[in-house]
Amino acid sequence: MVRFLATGAYLGYAPIAPGTVGTLGCAVLLWFVVPEVTAASSPLALVVMFLSTLAFVALSIWTADLAERQFGHDASRIVIDEYAGFVFSVLLLPKDPLVFAVAFLIFRAVDIVKPFPARQAESLPGGTGIVMDDIVAGIYTNLLLRVMLLVQGW
Repeated sequence: MVRFLATGAYLGYAPIAPGTVGTLGCAVLLWFVVPEVTAASSPLALVVMFLSTLAFVALSIWTADLAERQFGHDASRIVIDEYAGFVFSVLLLPKDPLVFAVAFLIFRAVDIVKPFPARQAESLPGGTGIVMDDIVAGIYTNLLLRVMLLVQGW
């Protein structure tokens, strides 16, 4: 089960760009499974989204920590960190194909570049380091998308 989760339903075994393939898998999964929750949603929906996101981050760190023992630190096969990061990329944003597509592109770029403090977060021990740099990338992506949406008046 750990291998299945850590590799994003085995997408981490993709021979080319497993992180990108894993992020794409997460985007598709979120699109079809998670309902739209925005800042204008009911307070209960916001609480459920917040608690679900925290639970997923905890699961991601735990899974990455266990997978690290099998694959090595931040091995390319471990893509649950991309899942966690992409969740933050689209969190409380409109569920729109264009938003998801732009989030995907920005997230991959930011995850590769690793601006401060993402690179520093990557050096944290175990699963925490594996996941936290992607969460930082997801937060940067989300903020950049919000600015883009604001500028476009959306």
